[in-house]
Amino acid sequence: MGSKQELFEKALSRMNQDGNFEAAVLSLKDGLPLASSPLYYEDQMTAAMVALLNDTANKLNRELRLPQVDEISIVGDDGTRLVCRYFAINGHDILLTVLAHPDQTYRRLTNQTIKEIKRLW
Repeated sequence: MGSKQELFEKALSRMNQDGNFEAAVLSLKDGLPLASSPLYYEDQMTAAMVALLNDTANKLNRELRLPQVDEISIVGDDGTRLVCRYFAINGHDILLTVLAHPDQTYRRLTNQTIKEIKRLW
């Protein structure tokens, strides 16, 4: 059995393959990456994306008085979607960020992967 990071990377790779996703990153809420697939997505851009999305989620919570945000989705003009799913494990706020091609479903696969990550944690 591999390290947690290796197991997380396998789960992300499986999800990317099953969903034909471009990339996926698992990180802490502060942007610290835990795992990614493909591996080269684990860089400063990931931390910047997570920080921007967290800022957006915090503003939504504060200014619109929304309850805790569980997902933010940004769609580009070409239909490419950046999805950030928020969840907690043992007091840690975790984010699963996925880059999906236009018109691609993602919710079922990200739900399955979140359950697997919780189990592996």
